Amino acid sequence: MSKIIGDSLPPELFELFKQEATTVIVSTISEDGYPHALPVHLLTAKDNKTVRMALMKGHQTTQNIKINGKAFITVLEGPDIALGIKGTARVVREPMEGNAAMVMVEFNVEEVKSDTTPTVVVVQGVRTLHRSAKTAQFFRTMFDELKF
Repeated sequence: MSKIIGDSLPPELFELFKQEATTVIVSTISEDGYPHALPVHLLTAKDNKTVRMALMKGHQTTQNIKINGKAFITVLEGPDIALGIKGTARVVREPMEGNAAMVMVEFNVEEVKSDTTPTVVVVQGVRTLHRSAKTAQFFRTMFDELKF
């Protein structure tokens, strides 16, 4: 059962986002009222109320944020982190300095809920590998800019 646990990132989530290793699902609302979900790898926590993300300029998620800033971040990660974060998002830099195809989005945390359950334990989140050294350099450039 979901339980509201606050209006800011708990310390373990703040630290997780600073590690540059987790993938979350960012959900937005399209113009036709349907949800749109996107896995996001390029994110970090600026503070316990602000999450920064790098998104592609032309992606539907970015367009949805520009039209309607309502957004939701789903986090499933070990050890046993199952959280939903409700908030508002806005584009704060377009384009990003490190890549003209990217925009920086700030997500303001409004509510955090725990979705852990007594029946299962989350042992690991989504794990990814860079396809090339060029991808690793791109990620490094984006993370460095998100942390300004």
